[in-house]
Amino acid sequence: MGENKIDRIIFVQKNNTYKQTPLQKMFSMVFNKKDLSFFDYDLLNWEKLSDEQRMVYDYLRLLNGIITYKELGEKFGFHQRKIAYLMKKNPFVYVVPCHRVVAKNSIGGYQYSVEFKKELLDFEKNTKRSLQDGFI
Repeated sequence: MGENKIDRIIFVQKNNTYKQTPLQKMFSMVFNKKDLSFFDYDLLNWEKLSDEQRMVYDYLRLLNGIITYKELGEKFGFHQRKIAYLMKKNPFVYVVPCHRVVAKNSIGGYQYSVEFKKELLDFEKNTKRSLQDGFI
């Protein structure tokens, strides 16, 4: 059932010299053109996720802006620590923008680094386009 689906998305060092696959080229387009409108979310293997992950991640992929762990938890009846755990376990980084979930008084953590989380948020802020318009 999960054949030919994406199980995980990760960031890699920019200096990789291997030939890009079509999927890698698609993600390069996301970062170069800042366009997610062409991305087919059905490519993601949602079957391996818990019901909680599917609910929260589906909400996040449509989120325009940032939200706190507490606010997101209140939407689903979860404690903010549960939300932090779900963000840490997000296998589809950037496409499911867990980096947009922040702490009440700080940026919060991020599986790659807090500095990288800041860079992603700045990148999106500087594009001045929204996911709801099909753009980051």
